[in-house]
Amino acid sequence: MARSMGMRKEKKDSQPEIFREKILYREWARRFTTIEKYDKAITYFQKAIKSAVDDKDVRLLLGLCKAQFNFCRYSIAVDTAEKCMELDPNNYKVQEMRVGTLYRIGEFCYSLIHAYNGFRQRRMPFELCIYQANEAIETCVGRNTVPDALKRLLPWIKKLQEYREVLIESLTVESDEFEGIDEDQSKFKVNDPVAKEEMYKTKIQNMLYKIYLNRVAIDKEFREGLLEDKQTLESPNKDSSRTLQLLIQESLQRTKLRLNITRMTSPMYLMFFARNARTIGHKMMIKNEKRIKRYNIIILADFLLRTLHAMRMQRDYTLFFRYVERIKDKFDSYSNNMFPLKQKCLNTLYKMIAWAYIETRDLMRLNDEETKLRYLKRHLRVGTTKLPREREVAWVKICTQKHSLKTFRRRLSVASEPLELTWLFHDFSKFLIEIFRFDLARYYAKKARDSAVEAKSEQWILNATHMTMLIEICQNNRNEAKEAAAMAIASAKKLGIDYLVDFYYRALNIIDEVDFERLMITTDGIATRQRLILELMPEELKNDVDFLFRSMEVVPAKRRLSVMPGCKPIDRKFKLPCRRNTILPCPPKDPEKKATQALLAQYAPVKKRPGFIDLENYE
Repeated sequence: MARSMGMRKEKKDSQPEIFREKILYREWARRFTTIEKYDKAITYFQKAIKSAVDDKDVRLLLGLCKAQFNFCRYSIAVDTAEKCMELDPNNYKVQEMRVGTLYRIGEFCYSLIHAYNGFRQRRMPFELCIYQANEAIETCVGRNTVPDALKRLLPWIKKLQEYREVLIESLTVESDEFEGIDEDQSKFKVNDPVAKEEMYKTKIQNMLYKIYLNRVAIDKEFREGLLEDKQTLESPNKDSSRTLQLLIQESLQRTKLRLNITRMTSPMYLMFFARNARTIGHKMMIKNEKRIKRYNIIILADFLLRTLHAMRMQRDYTLFFRYVERIKDKFDSYSNNMFPLKQKCLNTLYKMIAWAYIETRDLMRLNDEETKLRYLKRHLRVGTTKLPREREVAWVKICTQKHSLKTFRRRLSVASEPLELTWLFHDFSKFLIEIFRFDLARYYAKKARDSAVEAKSEQWILNATHMTMLIEICQNNRNEAKEAAAMAIASAKKLGIDYLVDFYYRALNIIDEVDFERLMITTDGIATRQRLILELMPEELKNDVDFLFRSMEVVPAKRRLSVMPGCKPIDRKFKLPCRRNTILPCPPKDPEKKATQALLAQYAPVKKRPGFIDLENYE
């Protein structure tokens, strides 16, 4: 009696929180399956199975298996189908689900065997499964391929087994925890074999997507771009951004599974066998097409380099550097087999960039000394004038900093030629000057000079030295700037160009004469605002505020103190008129003048249009 009472108490304690929750979860899961929300359907099927008294309900397991199958969880769906077969082996729907899941994971032979067993009980849909499995087997190792397919694949299978054993052995070897710790500190690795391998794998993977999935490959690249650039998905609604990110990840996973299934039914080696089986005439035709394509690439490269030279002659440096980026990416997309003159054309491109930087320093073409001085100060980044513009002296600013960092990191990781490294280090140093990272800019300017010496390019040696001089001028290092200018004069004399020698002699005089501290204070808008704020401060706070401003100078922000504290900025888009309030003392108001203005305002003509109603007043 006491035992029965205990059992009743346990049943009361284990009662479900929801009335008939098993049926409720099951119907919800079926509804989600109907509207193709399979992730939620799997969740509610699992809840229904947990809430059931026993887990031997075939309908629940079969519904869960269908949801997993449609959600591309084929390996999990196989296990669920086996559980269904243990409970009800004679159910043809369960047999059909097992046949379909085995086919999806590549077990074509087992799928064919179970399809024949089901065909004895029911013709459809097992007849279709038999045809499907037979076609896949015949395509992989049967009539649709070469007779000795397995014999040809045997060496590749042995190599794959050896590689698999090597990977298994590498898991047992304990790795050094301090190995590569210094390399990880460098974010911009040069000639990195790991990055090269990753880029090669990505290239092969994209090629497979284009072969098997056609236009889906373009959508896949678009989704990958969204996932890499997380700022694109950011929004005020964090939940929706997170949901969108999860949907993109799930979509990419399903696309990858779709590629694997298509590759299993039509393997890659079939294309190699078909290529080897071509006739002599077909091979000659393809060879001629490749030769014509090589000629077209050479013609295109000649056209692009001539267009780039025309932009340099026109001194349109904004368009010039856009062409440089396009030509660099275009040449890198070709293989050495299709474009044998690739490295020669790239070296021509780098030399043309070096001369583009040098030609802007020709001050002899200018007439008066005032204009020469203005151009010289603009080159040295100490000028106070807005003319000439920076793009006129081949200093084109980079707008998208994050994208530029990714581009530099990608190009440096695969670069190995000294001339290419010189160009990348020089432009990266220029980019770091723009974001006020002078310490890194000095480091990469020195690396650019070392690479230029290795490449034996006197033009790039001069440009790297010029960049070092700019960095020292920006940091008010007079002696170091003079040393860099003297080195630049020596390089200019080696080149034998008079206007370069004249330019750097003038730069040396500027460095000797100009007071850099005063110049930077007068030209820097942030420093000017800091000085004005210090004048407004009382004596006891001036030292603390001055120390605070000096500490803030390490922040590379252009809009720091863009509005003085205590000032209300003018909003141009605001409809109502507003005055700019300031903490500065205003002049005393004239009461007589103000009374006169108020009297005139009473007798001023009415400017309102008759019949016009301003609806904004009634909001």
